[in-house]
Amino acid sequence: MDKANADGKRFVYLATAISALGGLLFGYDVGVISGAILFIKKTFSLSPGMEEIVVSSVLLGSLIGALVGGILADRLGRRRLLMITALVFGLGAIGAALAPGTAWLIAARLVAGAAIGVASFVAPLYISEIAPVAIRGRLVSINQVALTSGIVISYLIDYAFAGSEAWRWMFALAVIPAAAFGIGLMFIPDSPRWLVARGHADQARAVLKRIRAPEQVEGELGEIQHSVAHQNGHWSELD
Repeated sequence: MDKANADGKRFVYLATAISALGGLLFGYDVGVISGAILFIKKTFSLSPGMEEIVVSSVLLGSLIGALVGGILADRLGRRRLLMITALVFGLGAIGAALAPGTAWLIAARLVAGAAIGVASFVAPLYISEIAPVAIRGRLVSINQVALTSGIVISYLIDYAFAGSEAWRWMFALAVIPAAAFGIGLMFIPDSPRWLVARGHADQARAVLKRIRAPEQVEGELGEIQHSVAHQNGHWSELD
Protein backbone atom coordinates (compact mmCIF):
# COMPACT_ATOMS: atom_id res chain seq x y z
CA MET A 1 0.00 0.00 0.00
CA ASP A 2 1.49 3.38 -1.06
CA LYS A 3 1.73 6.29 1.32
CA ALA A 4 -1.08 8.32 -0.28
CA ASN A 5 -3.51 5.40 -0.04
CA ALA A 6 -2.49 4.69 3.57
CA ASP A 7 -2.91 8.35 4.54
CA GLY A 8 -6.32 8.43 2.88
CA LYS A 9 -7.51 5.39 4.80
CA ARG A 10 -6.26 6.78 8.09
CA PHE A 11 -8.15 9.99 7.43
CA VAL A 12 -11.32 8.01 6.64
CA TYR A 13 -10.96 6.10 9.92
CA LEU A 14 -10.49 9.38 11.79
CA ALA A 15 -13.58 10.91 10.17
CA THR A 16 -15.54 7.75 10.98
CA ALA A 17 -14.49 7.84 14.64
CA ILE A 18 -15.50 11.51 14.94
CA SER A 19 -18.85 10.91 13.23
CA ALA A 20 -19.52 7.89 15.44
CA LEU A 21 -19.49 10.18 18.48
CA GLY A 22 -23.01 11.02 17.35
CA GLY A 23 -23.92 7.39 17.90
CA LEU A 24 -22.24 7.41 21.31
CA LEU A 25 -24.28 10.46 22.34
CA PHE A 26 -27.39 8.74 21.04
CA GLY A 27 -26.73 5.77 23.31
CA TYR A 28 -25.76 7.93 26.29
CA ASP A 29 -28.86 10.11 26.18
CA VAL A 30 -31.14 7.11 25.79
CA GLY A 31 -29.50 5.17 28.61
CA VAL A 32 -28.78 7.86 31.20
CA ILE A 33 -32.42 8.42 32.12
CA SER A 34 -32.74 4.89 33.49
CA GLY A 35 -30.60 5.78 36.50
CA ALA A 36 -31.38 9.47 36.73
CA ILE A 37 -35.16 9.04 36.89
CA LEU A 38 -34.88 7.32 40.29
CA PHE A 39 -33.68 10.58 41.81
CA ILE A 40 -35.56 12.99 39.53
CA LYS A 41 -38.90 11.67 40.72
CA LYS A 42 -37.83 12.35 44.32
CA THR A 43 -36.55 15.86 43.53
CA PHE A 44 -39.69 16.93 41.66
CA SER A 45 -42.18 14.61 43.42
CA LEU A 46 -43.29 13.12 40.11
CA SER A 47 -46.49 11.17 39.75
CA PRO A 48 -46.26 7.90 37.78
CA GLY A 49 -47.79 9.67 34.78
CA MET A 50 -45.28 12.53 34.84
CA GLU A 51 -42.46 10.08 35.32
CA GLU A 52 -43.51 8.35 32.11
CA ILE A 53 -43.63 11.68 30.26
CA VAL A 54 -40.13 12.63 31.42
CA VAL A 55 -38.75 9.28 30.28
CA SER A 56 -40.58 9.18 26.96
CA SER A 57 -40.06 12.83 25.98
CA VAL A 58 -36.69 11.98 24.45
CA LEU A 59 -38.45 9.53 22.12
CA LEU A 60 -40.85 12.20 20.93
CA GLY A 61 -37.93 14.51 20.29
CA SER A 62 -36.11 11.80 18.35
CA LEU A 63 -39.18 11.27 16.17
CA ILE A 64 -39.19 14.96 15.28
CA GLY A 65 -35.44 14.89 14.60
CA ALA A 66 -35.75 11.84 12.38
CA LEU A 67 -38.55 13.45 10.36
CA VAL A 68 -36.53 16.57 9.54
CA GLY A 69 -33.06 15.00 9.46
CA GLY A 70 -33.13 13.92 5.83
CA ILE A 71 -34.38 17.28 4.56
CA LEU A 72 -31.80 19.20 6.58
CA ALA A 73 -28.99 16.84 5.55
CA ASP A 74 -29.69 17.60 1.89
CA ARG A 75 -30.01 21.34 2.42
CA LEU A 76 -27.20 21.99 4.89
CA GLY A 77 -24.87 19.09 4.20
CA ARG A 78 -24.04 16.14 6.41
CA ARG A 79 -21.06 17.73 8.17
CA ARG A 80 -22.71 21.07 8.88
CA LEU A 81 -25.85 19.39 10.18
CA LEU A 82 -23.80 17.13 12.45
CA MET A 83 -22.05 20.21 13.85
CA ILE A 84 -25.43 21.75 14.65
CA THR A 85 -26.48 18.43 16.16
CA ALA A 86 -23.42 18.42 18.44
CA LEU A 87 -24.47 21.86 19.70
CA VAL A 88 -28.03 20.64 20.26
CA PHE A 89 -26.74 17.62 22.19
CA GLY A 90 -24.78 19.98 24.42
CA LEU A 91 -27.74 22.28 24.98
CA GLY A 92 -29.95 19.33 25.85
CA ALA A 93 -27.41 18.08 28.39
CA ILE A 94 -26.95 21.48 30.02
CA GLY A 95 -30.70 22.14 30.01
CA ALA A 96 -31.43 18.84 31.75
CA ALA A 97 -28.65 19.35 34.28
CA LEU A 98 -29.91 22.83 35.22
CA ALA A 99 -33.64 22.04 35.10
CA PRO A 100 -35.45 23.88 37.94
CA GLY A 101 -38.66 21.96 37.32
CA THR A 102 -40.39 19.23 35.38
CA ALA A 103 -41.43 21.32 32.37
CA TRP A 104 -37.85 22.53 31.84
CA LEU A 105 -36.54 18.98 32.12
CA ILE A 106 -39.07 17.68 29.59
CA ALA A 107 -38.14 20.47 27.17
CA ALA A 108 -34.43 19.67 27.56
CA ARG A 109 -35.08 16.00 26.91
CA LEU A 110 -37.10 16.91 23.81
CA VAL A 111 -34.10 18.90 22.58
CA ALA A 112 -31.73 15.99 23.24
CA GLY A 113 -34.18 13.67 21.51
CA ALA A 114 -34.22 15.87 18.40
CA ALA A 115 -30.42 15.57 18.26
CA ILE A 116 -30.72 11.80 18.62
CA GLY A 117 -33.18 11.61 15.73
CA VAL A 118 -30.87 13.56 13.44
CA ALA A 119 -27.67 11.80 14.48
CA SER A 120 -29.19 8.35 14.12
CA PHE A 121 -29.70 9.05 10.42
CA VAL A 122 -27.00 11.51 9.40
CA ALA A 123 -23.93 10.05 11.16
CA PRO A 124 -24.09 6.63 9.43
CA LEU A 125 -25.06 8.39 6.17
CA TYR A 126 -21.93 10.53 6.30
CA ILE A 127 -19.76 7.52 7.13
CA SER A 128 -21.19 5.54 4.21
CA GLU A 129 -20.49 8.41 1.81
CA ILE A 130 -16.82 8.81 2.71
CA ALA A 131 -15.98 5.13 3.21
CA PRO A 132 -14.40 3.07 0.42
CA VAL A 133 -16.73 0.40 -0.92
CA ALA A 134 -14.52 -2.45 0.30
CA ILE A 135 -14.82 -1.43 3.97
CA ARG A 136 -18.06 0.54 3.95
CA GLY A 137 -20.07 -2.00 5.92
CA ARG A 138 -17.34 -2.32 8.53
CA LEU A 139 -17.07 1.43 9.04
CA VAL A 140 -20.81 2.04 9.21
CA SER A 141 -21.05 -0.64 11.90
CA ILE A 142 -18.69 1.43 14.06
CA ASN A 143 -21.57 3.84 14.61
CA GLN A 144 -23.64 1.00 16.05
CA VAL A 145 -20.76 -0.05 18.29
CA ALA A 146 -20.48 3.55 19.49
CA LEU A 147 -24.22 3.62 20.21
CA THR A 148 -24.12 0.55 22.41
CA SER A 149 -20.94 1.84 24.05
CA GLY A 150 -22.79 5.05 24.88
CA ILE A 151 -25.49 3.05 26.65
CA VAL A 152 -22.89 1.15 28.67
CA ILE A 153 -21.08 4.37 29.59
CA SER A 154 -24.34 5.97 30.72
CA TYR A 155 -25.02 3.03 33.04
CA LEU A 156 -21.52 3.33 34.51
CA ILE A 157 -21.99 7.07 35.05
CA ASP A 158 -25.37 6.45 36.66
CA TYR A 159 -23.78 3.92 38.98
CA ALA A 160 -20.90 6.28 39.85
CA PHE A 161 -23.27 9.10 40.88
CA ALA A 162 -26.05 6.97 42.36
CA GLY A 163 -24.60 7.11 45.87
CA SER A 164 -24.76 10.92 45.95
CA GLU A 165 -28.02 11.03 43.97
CA ALA A 166 -26.32 13.55 41.66
CA TRP A 167 -28.65 13.11 38.71
CA ARG A 168 -27.77 16.53 37.32
CA TRP A 169 -24.17 15.39 36.82
CA MET A 170 -25.42 12.31 35.02
CA PHE A 171 -26.87 14.58 32.35
CA ALA A 172 -24.13 17.23 32.46
CA LEU A 173 -21.30 14.86 31.58
CA ALA A 174 -22.77 14.40 28.08
CA VAL A 175 -21.33 17.85 27.33
CA ILE A 176 -17.86 16.30 27.11
CA PRO A 177 -18.51 13.97 24.14
CA ALA A 178 -20.77 16.63 22.59
CA ALA A 179 -17.88 19.12 22.67
CA ALA A 180 -15.47 16.51 21.26
CA PHE A 181 -18.01 15.74 18.55
CA GLY A 182 -18.43 19.36 17.51
CA ILE A 183 -14.72 20.20 17.61
CA GLY A 184 -13.76 17.06 15.71
CA LEU A 185 -16.22 17.83 12.93
CA MET A 186 -14.33 21.05 12.20
CA PHE A 187 -11.41 18.99 10.92
CA ILE A 188 -13.19 16.61 8.56
CA PRO A 189 -14.51 17.41 5.07
CA ASP A 190 -17.98 17.53 3.58
CA SER A 191 -19.32 14.41 1.95
CA PRO A 192 -18.16 14.16 -1.71
CA ARG A 193 -21.60 12.91 -2.71
CA TRP A 194 -23.34 15.91 -1.15
CA LEU A 195 -20.88 18.27 -2.82
CA VAL A 196 -21.58 16.70 -6.22
CA ALA A 197 -25.33 16.89 -5.59
CA ARG A 198 -24.93 20.62 -4.89
CA GLY A 199 -22.95 21.16 -8.09
CA HIS A 200 -19.52 21.45 -6.45
CA ALA A 201 -17.62 18.78 -8.39
CA ASP A 202 -14.23 20.47 -7.94
CA GLN A 203 -14.66 20.54 -4.16
CA ALA A 204 -15.74 16.90 -4.23
CA ARG A 205 -12.60 16.05 -6.21
CA ALA A 206 -10.46 17.85 -3.61
CA VAL A 207 -12.08 15.82 -0.82
CA LEU A 208 -11.57 12.56 -2.69
CA LYS A 209 -7.89 13.39 -3.12
CA ARG A 210 -7.63 13.48 0.69
CA ILE A 211 -9.36 10.14 1.29
CA ARG A 212 -8.53 8.03 -1.78
CA ALA A 213 -5.48 6.90 -3.71
CA PRO A 214 -4.74 9.28 -6.63
CA GLU A 215 -5.67 6.69 -9.27
CA GLN A 216 -9.11 6.18 -7.67
CA VAL A 217 -10.23 9.81 -7.56
CA GLU A 218 -11.54 10.41 -11.08
CA GLY A 219 -13.20 7.00 -11.31
CA GLU A 220 -15.06 7.42 -8.03
CA LEU A 221 -16.02 11.00 -8.86
CA GLY A 222 -17.52 9.77 -12.11
CA GLU A 223 -19.47 7.06 -10.28
CA ILE A 224 -20.85 9.60 -7.81
CA GLN A 225 -21.87 11.97 -10.61
CA HIS A 226 -23.60 9.13 -12.46
CA SER A 227 -25.39 8.00 -9.32
CA VAL A 228 -26.55 11.51 -8.40
CA ALA A 229 -27.74 12.19 -11.95
CA HIS A 230 -29.93 9.07 -11.91
CA GLN A 231 -31.20 9.76 -8.41
CA ASN A 232 -32.99 13.02 -9.20
CA GLY A 233 -36.34 11.72 -10.38
CA HIS A 234 -39.95 12.83 -9.92
CA TRP A 235 -43.09 11.12 -8.66
CA SER A 236 -44.63 11.65 -12.11
CA GLU A 237 -42.13 9.18 -13.55
CA LEU A 238 -43.68 6.34 -11.56
CA ASP A 239 -46.29 4.24 -13.33
